[in-house]
Amino acid sequence: MGKYSQANLINEELSLIGSTNFIGKMLHKMNKSSMILLSIEVPLNSYLRAEIFCEDIQDITETPFDQRDLLTLLYEDFLYEAKINPDLKKIFKVLTRLEHESGKTAVLEKKTDSIFKLIHKEQHEELKALPISMRRKYALRGEIILADMEESYPNHGYTIERVLELLYMDFIDAFRKGDTTEAIQKIIKLLDCEE
Repeated sequence: MGKYSQANLINEELSLIGSTNFIGKMLHKMNKSSMILLSIEVPLNSYLRAEIFCEDIQDITETPFDQRDLLTLLYEDFLYEAKINPDLKKIFKVLTRLEHESGKTAVLEKKTDSIFKLIHKEQHEELKALPISMRRKYALRGEIILADMEESYPNHGYTIERVLELLYMDFIDAFRKGDTTEAIQKIIKLLDCEE
């Protein structure tokens, strides 16, 4: 079985489930409610935009809100969508679309006087590590989705970290393009659902 996050929870879970000794069973129960730490890398300019966005959310809601909270909400929304519509083909299409759009700049290239072609160029930027802690059960659920997707799309290469990066970049790109009202409303709605 593949490795779908830095934590490699599926393999750990499989080894603990079959445990017949008392300590193994206790570890399995304790692990269910524990937190894990993952780390993603995001471009510095996106990181700065996200900082501004998080400050806006803090000002509007008058509650602490940082980039880890943003990542958690985006990921939990992804899991919720996958739960209510468990179509692996659709999930794969969304991830590949986000992958295609991430880290690329769209530029119109002139072919002739009246013909232009949209070209996506890679951006090479300095990256910033962004640690995130999440509930183990959410990370495990994400790993299961990616493992199930592997059956239809062998060697897809997605990990929880890459999914987080793609969700983050897509959200910040929408924010950058001026879709701030919708982005802020979406986050406030997600925050309200969480309470």
